[in-house]
Amino acid sequence: MRSSSLRLRTSLFAAVVPLALTLAATGCGSSSAPTAATSASSNDPGVAAAQKVVDSRLGSQTFKADLPAIDQIAKAKDKKVLYTAISLKIPYFQNVLKTMQSAAGLAGVQVDGCDGNVTPANIAGCVTQAISQHYDAIVLDNIPVDLIGQGADALKGAGVQIISAEGESLPAADGVTYAGTGGPEMLQAAANWTIADSGGKANVLIVQQNDTPLQVKYVSQYMQPTFAKNCPNCKVQVISVTAAQLGNLGTQVSAALLKDPKIDYVVSEFDANVQYIVTGLQSSPRGKSVKLVGAIGDLAALQRVRSGQFQRADVLVSPSYAGWAITDQTLRVLVGAKTWDRLDTPFRTFDTSNIGDVTVAQDGIDGGAIVGGDTWSHVFRASWGLS
Repeated sequence: MRSSSLRLRTSLFAAVVPLALTLAATGCGSSSAPTAATSASSNDPGVAAAQKVVDSRLGSQTFKADLPAIDQIAKAKDKKVLYTAISLKIPYFQNVLKTMQSAAGLAGVQVDGCDGNVTPANIAGCVTQAISQHYDAIVLDNIPVDLIGQGADALKGAGVQIISAEGESLPAADGVTYAGTGGPEMLQAAANWTIADSGGKANVLIVQQNDTPLQVKYVSQYMQPTFAKNCPNCKVQVISVTAAQLGNLGTQVSAALLKDPKIDYVVSEFDANVQYIVTGLQSSPRGKSVKLVGAIGDLAALQRVRSGQFQRADVLVSPSYAGWAITDQTLRVLVGAKTWDRLDTPFRTFDTSNIGDVTVAQDGIDGGAIVGGDTWSHVFRASWGLS
């Protein structure tokens, strides 16, 4: 196979790197803030709807799903899957891989890891490995299929099934099966928290990353419509940033606050970018009065929420859930069973009303204790007939 067939689209790759690199970041600080659970007092129906969403995600989450049975799970035995993450140096992806290896092992499936190492050459190498070593499927985690360019056609031609993991929940199409883990819904939850907390009167600055059409879609088709529906009196502005411009994001944020001193909420599309936003808030005279909200959370985000400094809310899912969900979808692909388009991901919203009820630690995130415990593995096992 010619090397040109695996050429990566580096402009899209640049969009993924900052998100992956900061999943393992940490942070700290101190102060306190009111919560959505106590701030929303408006009788506005939109605010009430937003508050209902908030309330449903503040407590411990229980995963429920009516999954079609995989009747011929034995067909998966001895199959091989190559889990390719944007970077296996990051604890989140390490734990997704570890979970997949354990879960898939119950069905006799071998899952190996390949480190994308946040470089086009390494990701191309993983694609080549999947083909040359005759893997039955490749899981691309946080690596958009568009990113591998003609490598997707090469995989299909070699009979390697493609699972696109942890992006948008979509029906299978063009030889790609999707395994979404709630990203868009978490962004909607962040918007609803802002609406409820402000009583329907927020002046919001959304920080959107726009290296890929999907990143723009997350804001334009999920976050902004949520504000429009539940908060017609909210003012919503969007600033855009590319991966190459992240170093200047703090300046963008402080400039936006100077231009519109009434901005009182900043909502980040990705927690990965929050460290740059905080820099902008720190340099603004009004920064301490602005409430920061994030999604697709990590340990650093929860630590900021706990301290009350700048970040007031965060929305998070456990890598344990992600590993089981991706494994389930992968097994379905391997044996030709019915796949799912979307599951109700057990993500949880954290603010000052509930952050004190949990232990903020990496192992609590990794194993799922922080969202209410592992309520998903037995559901997936049951659908495999292995309960």
